Amino acid sequence: MDLRAFIDRLKNEGLFEEISRPVDWKYELGEITRKQRVPLLFTQIKDYPGHRVFTNGMVLPETVRVGLGLSSKTDMGALLDEVRRRLQKPLAPRIQETGPIFENVREGPRMDLLSLPVPQWSHRDAGRYIGTWHVNVSRDPVDGTYNLGVYRMQVLGPRQATLSTSPKSHLGMHFAKAEKMGQPLEVATVIGAGEAVAMAAAAGYPCGKDEYELAGALEKRPVQLVKCRTIGVAVPAEAEILLEGYLKPGVRVVDGPYLDYAGLANTNPQAYLFEVTRISHRTNPIFRGAAVGHPQAEDIQLFSVLSRVGLFDFHGSRLRRALQILMLREKLFRPFQWAGRIGPGMLRRTPSEKKDPSR
Repeated sequence: MDLRAFIDRLKNEGLFEEISRPVDWKYELGEITRKQRVPLLFTQIKDYPGHRVFTNGMVLPETVRVGLGLSSKTDMGALLDEVRRRLQKPLAPRIQETGPIFENVREGPRMDLLSLPVPQWSHRDAGRYIGTWHVNVSRDPVDGTYNLGVYRMQVLGPRQATLSTSPKSHLGMHFAKAEKMGQPLEVATVIGAGEAVAMAAAAGYPCGKDEYELAGALEKRPVQLVKCRTIGVAVPAEAEILLEGYLKPGVRVVDGPYLDYAGLANTNPQAYLFEVTRISHRTNPIFRGAAVGHPQAEDIQLFSVLSRVGLFDFHGSRLRRALQILMLREKLFRPFQWAGRIGPGMLRRTPSEKKDPSR
């Protein structure tokens, strides 16, 4: 189920609102997203005719169920039982020659990240964040195993963005190996992949295990992949937007401030630098993003479900992990945020740094 099919199912379930009036990508779009508790499709973005932005896809338990191909009326117990059954049957992805993701291509001087309707989600953000609900795809430079992650990304220029994560993250470990060899790390940034792929990327999954197989299990069918044209990474064929590129070795940049899951604006002075080599997208693409920093945000809603099936881990001590998981399971989202505000560095991470401690 690609993003467009997900949106259609939400419409059929009565869990969807289209915002057809003009909306400013700077602050206004994020403000509307935070105030609403329903999936939203913005169809008139200031300065971006023909582009659309989708937010709040996972903002309700009902929409998580729809994202997994179930009825919105499925009760929580049945949902969790079904997810646990699916997790027992990981499915390897399949490679195909091409897909809708390559319908439009921009290379060379035509590449510009701000040709996309990237929001500035909050007054407290330093700039426009292209990576808030996306998937970063990398491969271990030694053994070739894949990692899917969700690591926040701030636009720095037409072909540059930050990639903010901890060196202890799976992607951070991939980059450390590449950097030690004096090589860049090839990374694909996928925006608007199917929600099962996004769920797998957000999950706490053991290093070295293929999260594409996890996504296949969640969706009950193999993920259909296509090979990128400028880097050796494969990505979902029916995603909306693809940024091919690499992390530049020996370079660190400042990311932020960015309003994180705890409602704090934090800065990472040691973020990686992502250089774009190619941009492609579907015709009339849908930009997928998230406005976080409040207790009902969709990242926390998703974490709550993942915590109940053993796929959530903020790391840290066993006691701290147990406390976090308890808060999420009991839907104590505001205390969960408070814990992030007052706790040590283990808890001070952004919602897009899924598996790892941060600063």
